[in-house]
Amino acid sequence: MNAAVRGALRLKAAAVRLIEERYLGATTGGEIRGQELGYEYGLYWGSSWLVLWELFRNLEVAEDDVFVDIGSGMGRVVFMAAHRPFRRVIGVERSSSLTDVAQGIIARHRHRLTCQDVELLSVDALEWEIPDDLTVVYLFAPFPDEVFGQLVDRLVASVERCPRVIRLIYNYSTTQNRQVLLATGRAKRINLRVPWYARSRFEEISMFRLMPSGWGAKLSAPGS
Repeated sequence: MNAAVRGALRLKAAAVRLIEERYLGATTGGEIRGQELGYEYGLYWGSSWLVLWELFRNLEVAEDDVFVDIGSGMGRVVFMAAHRPFRRVIGVERSSSLTDVAQGIIARHRHRLTCQDVELLSVDALEWEIPDDLTVVYLFAPFPDEVFGQLVDRLVASVERCPRVIRLIYNYSTTQNRQVLLATGRAKRINLRVPWYARSRFEEISMFRLMPSGWGAKLSAPGS
């Protein structure tokens, strides 16, 4: 990609960000280190609006799908997800101050949302009780690898307890993250249509199907 194209893409992303922030009536960008929020690790940095626009435009959503953003911050992803016909949309965020911002955004724009059942929780992801109807999970690099492994174990336990497929969308996934998922024997990487021009150099989106034991052959069959 040459310098002119990179410059044009940066300008497009900046324009989208400005429009969205004015529409929301709140600034959800910038960086906040975990220590500033009282945590030992982590960095708040919102997923880019352009990536989210393309992601949710291309994501297939059924009327019984339930979505969660783990590490939902100021609510960018929850806001975008609620414009799609999910049955429920959930945000899980440790910081109550970030959740308060998200609550305000959703309250101001609820009349414009397609999904009206939106819940924002201030809770540690490893203490959050995973609902048995959860089907889509979004993550933007919220954890160290060992914590991510614990979350994956809990998701696997959930699909075993209540057999179903969970689509896990990981933004800024690392080789280690992907290995953790594949090592469960329950995860299969699947295609996710997010055009290259929507992604910044920091964002690489992967999607996996997480399924109960014995479902792999069924989902690999033609037409699945």
